[in-house]
Amino acid sequence: MKSKKNIVAGLGEIGNPILKLFSKYDLVVGYDVNPKLMNNKKFERVSALDTSFLHICIPFGGKFVKSVTSLIKKFDPECAVIHSTIKPFTTKKFKNYHKYPLSIAQYEAFIKEC
Repeated sequence: MKSKKNIVAGLGEIGNPILKLFSKYDLVVGYDVNPKLMNNKKFERVSALDTSFLHICIPFGGKFVKSVTSLIKKFDPECAVIHSTIKPFTTKKFKNYHKYPLSIAQYEAFIKEC
């Protein structure tokens, strides 16, 4: 079975604890627009692996759908999980951007310090 990676996009208050928690159990790397927050060596090492899950942990705003769409195109995951608080029906907007089936889930949970 071919190894796959999981990506946590957005390494702030939500993404960083998720990265730490999931890293205990699976191959997970962090991605952020600020490269200083990333482990670039680890990211480069696993860049050739397919992406199983893309965990979206970026703030909701006017360009949220465009930003998430860009991340999905960049990493081509089997499933995208949105950990951000979003407006109702936001996930339906992704259908306009994707011509292939993609599972998108919104996940609400209490995040505790790792």
